[in-house]
Amino acid sequence: MQAGIRRGALLALAWVLTACISSGPRDVQRYYVLEDAKTSNTKAETERKATLLLAPTTVSGFYDTQGIAYSRAPGMRSYYQYHSWTEPPGRRIDALLASRLERSGAFRTVASVTSAVRGELVLNIYLAELYHDAAVDPGSGRVALTAELTDPAGRTLVARRSFSASAGAASYDAPGAVQALNQALGALLDELVAWVDASAPR
Repeated sequence: MQAGIRRGALLALAWVLTACISSGPRDVQRYYVLEDAKTSNTKAETERKATLLLAPTTVSGFYDTQGIAYSRAPGMRSYYQYHSWTEPPGRRIDALLASRLERSGAFRTVASVTSAVRGELVLNIYLAELYHDAAVDPGSGRVALTAELTDPAGRTLVARRSFSASAGAASYDAPGAVQALNQALGALLDELVAWVDASAPR
């Protein structure tokens, strides 16, 4: 009886040790903030009396997550393990774009469509891509989106354009991807804010 108990205890101990060896130490989960790497404070030529409303950014399904995406082959996407955004990119882009437009001074007010503020123009953004193109070491960060400027009162499309930007990564890993994506997003926001200013009626 005692021999059977000892045998069972040894088997249990062996199973625990095997599990510890096979799994190994787990990496620490790291979180990154999607940033606007540019510090442009370009001012619009004329401030409009109009209020611009920003609709929440809509996002392609694969990128509507906190996962940091990368691609090592055309048509294929994966997420970095143990590396994530602090929040889904669409939500973060809303805040960065609002800050850029406010600093530009192109409009009397910049507000969200979910606020109680009334506006003459609405800006809709669709984020199509945000990933580390890692097909070649060290790769590059790529961002692509489509913007629509509409007149809600007249129910008309004022302007529509697709934007894309890329920036070289400093390293072939998640931190390098984040740095490159921040650079690419900053360059894209430069173009986007200038386009909104040029397209909105004065």
